[in-house]
Amino acid sequence: MRKYVLNFTVISAFAGAFTLIKTSKNAPRDWRLALLWVGWLVTVANAFAAVSERTDQKEVEAKGGKSKLKRRKDGKI
Repeated sequence: MRKYVLNFTVISAFAGAFTLIKTSKNAPRDWRLALLWVGWLVTVANAFAAVSERTDQKEVEAKGGKSKLKRRKDGKI
């Protein structure tokens, strides 16, 4: 859990919510506001996925294997 809470990517994704909340208070309630919230949720999900992927890569490399990114660079994927 700490890896997510202390990660700058996740922190910045949640910091974007403050601007979104401020915008939501003054904006008309229509499809564009809903689209803003969906976009923010996608950003948060992407941040969590990035942290998870980096953690998985570190675990594979710690076991002596090659991570997916290194295999891709070598042209094996």
